[in-house]
Amino acid sequence: MRERKGAASMRPRQRDRCLAWAIPAALISLLAGCGKDEAPPGKQPLMCYVGGTMRPVMEELAKRYRAETGQPVQFDFGDSGALLIKIEQAKRGDLYVCHDPFAGGAQAKGLAEGVWTMASLTPTIAVTKGNPKGIKGLRDLAQPGLRIGLTDEKYSTLGHLNPVMFDKAGLRKEIEANVVTRTRMGGEVANAVALGNLDATIVWDAVAHLRRDKLDAVPIEPAFLLQSGVDAVTTATFGVIDMGCIKVTIATLKCSRQLDAATAFAQYVASPKAREVFAAFGFSPAPAAAGGAPDTAAAGEPLHLYCGAGIRPPVAEAIEAFEKRTGIAVRCDYAGSGTLLSNMRASKRGDLYLPGESEYVDRAQELGLIASRKDVCYWIPVVLVPKGNPKGIRTLQDLAKPGVRLGLGNPEACAIGQTCVKLFQKNNLALDAIKANTKLETLTVHELGVQVKLGQLDAAIVWDSIAAYYTSDADAIAIPGDQNIVSRVAIAVLSFSKNRERAQQFVDFLASDAGKAIFARHHYTTTPPAQ
Repeated sequence: MRERKGAASMRPRQRDRCLAWAIPAALISLLAGCGKDEAPPGKQPLMCYVGGTMRPVMEELAKRYRAETGQPVQFDFGDSGALLIKIEQAKRGDLYVCHDPFAGGAQAKGLAEGVWTMASLTPTIAVTKGNPKGIKGLRDLAQPGLRIGLTDEKYSTLGHLNPVMFDKAGLRKEIEANVVTRTRMGGEVANAVALGNLDATIVWDAVAHLRRDKLDAVPIEPAFLLQSGVDAVTTATFGVIDMGCIKVTIATLKCSRQLDAATAFAQYVASPKAREVFAAFGFSPAPAAAGGAPDTAAAGEPLHLYCGAGIRPPVAEAIEAFEKRTGIAVRCDYAGSGTLLSNMRASKRGDLYLPGESEYVDRAQELGLIASRKDVCYWIPVVLVPKGNPKGIRTLQDLAKPGVRLGLGNPEACAIGQTCVKLFQKNNLALDAIKANTKLETLTVHELGVQVKLGQLDAAIVWDSIAAYYTSDADAIAIPGDQNIVSRVAIAVLSFSKNRERAQQFVDFLASDAGKAIFARHHYTTTPPAQ
């Protein structure tokens, strides 16, 4: 993986401060402010909090859902951060629709029961209809004399992404010199462009689409867009945020008094036919969502795979190969392994579970959610050091030497952190010295590699497959087998799957030579290592 310049190189605590815009306290309001539709006998309205960008599509979906089921849905629209505070304070309502990073905040605060992904948002340049300034991409925003409006990074997710894109283009100073106003919400700057008061802005694709009669959308060059799985930050409030994939999600709330009805609506909103409605309203597809079931009748409906976000690259390639080989489509939800387990437990839907560590499968098995399982690959801890190993680190014991700047995963958040605790105990290391040397704890293993590459750490313990991304900037020091602890990655067929035979086909494919070859190309160990 490559690091993202700017925000990605900051420490987690610094990043969290940079995301302070996420929950503007001044916007706290305890009044629902929703419509008063009369409910049919026996059906109480669902209360759904909706971030402003998603308002038009959610109104359309609620209308369709009521026509199909008779279930009314009332809305409270507003700033996603303010709505999150409202949910926390009021402790009432059934559903919360937002875009990243706010679903992570709802989960971290213990407010969300289950979370489903429906779509994603992509930044785009919006210009006056006809594009009189001839803007063809991000570079053109640097031309002198343009009047540009942007959302403020203190309050807006997109406002936080813009400087990173400008840095990637090497034109941050030039573009920001043209910025004449910053607003709280994208709709405000989009309207200003539509009225001719601004020449250009950067908004979400869905925001530009809503004003397509008055605006033209100009795509941002792929090289300057943030990359999913690479441009990520960790915050205490929101956890890991994949800045290259801003997901649109719906969450059922733990305070709901009609959780079954709320779950049914959430599943409807995340269904394939509802995703088509999101597409019609200008949203980008849900991450790694399959493009619908194949034409062959034998393939049936797509398999639903819950997959840990950390192993996305090889799994995405394996899905593509499996679909070509069998004609069976696989729809994949990528998220944290614990989040996926909560979603599966709440919804009792889906076919397959592939978390980043087999302990999550063990936990699901204890809950009666697993029908069968197979190991896919193995994580082997290594010590990652800057190129040339300037501190001369050769053993685990060297990590306890004075002056070593050590990075570790947080044991409460990620598998590598849990494994490190066991490693130190197994090898009788001086835990006080290890603790004194630990300068950074992260929520994901990927961030450790970035910090070693940047020279912020003298050593970090990471998985072997992660270390392989940094061979040009770092060296991996092997841990002897008798001292090491290897973790397994397992895939499981879910006990409530309605497609067990086809799900087992996918399991068997991943465990086959062809499947293992894909993981091997991504530097994963596919045979049990000797210990």
